Order: sequence, then structure tokens, then C-alpha cells
Amino acid sequence: MKMKVRKFYETRLYIGCHDNKLGRRFYENDLIITIKESQEIYKTMIPVRVVKTQYVSGQYYQEEGWEISIINYPRIEITSSDINDFAAFLASRLLKRFNQNRICIVNPNDIIMVEP
Repeated sequence: MKMKVRKFYETRLYIGCHDNKLGRRFYENDLIITIKESQEIYKTMIPVRVVKTQYVSGQYYQEEGWEISIINYPRIEITSSDINDFAAFLASRLLKRFNQNRICIVNPNDIIMVEP
């Protein structure tokens, strides 16, 4: 049995499902298509995991959304800087494509709020 072990590193993006320009929600399939397109044009193919989540803030705000996780998958040779660069690239594309007010990027050291 062969094993490849790497030091764990993860960066996560958080995005809601509401398109603020069009005033309607978008769906997971739309998000997946945009992620795939972004992966194809980026310099390195970096896999991601997409998980549904809920944002709740008091009685008057609740929104569905997603957590997009990027790890240093052992089958590809990438660094934590590569992961963070891809996360910023992907956040920028998602921000524009889905007319978001903000997207948060969370890594072990920082929480970065990206706005248009």
C-alpha cells in the first residue's frame, strides 16, 4: 500500500445564494458550473469541495449558501500560497458572476472579506 502524506492546510470561501443585482437566488448547479470554468482557466487544476450551509443573523436574516473548501490535496503539488491565490481568484470570479456584496475567505491565519 502506497501513502502520500502532507501537512494539512485548508482555505474556505463562504458565499450566499442571493444575486444582489438581479434580486433573485441562484442555485448550486450555477455555482458548480462557474467553479469548473474557473478551475479550467486557472494555471493549476485545484479541486474543491462544495457544501450547503445556512447563514442566520437574528430573527430577520436567513440565507442559504455554500462553503467552498480548498485543501492541499496530496495528489497535486501545491503550497498554502497556491491555495490562497486560487481562493482569491475564485472569490473574485464568484463575486462578479453572482453579484455578491461580499465573500469571506477563511484560512488558518486570516478571515478576509472581499467586496466589489
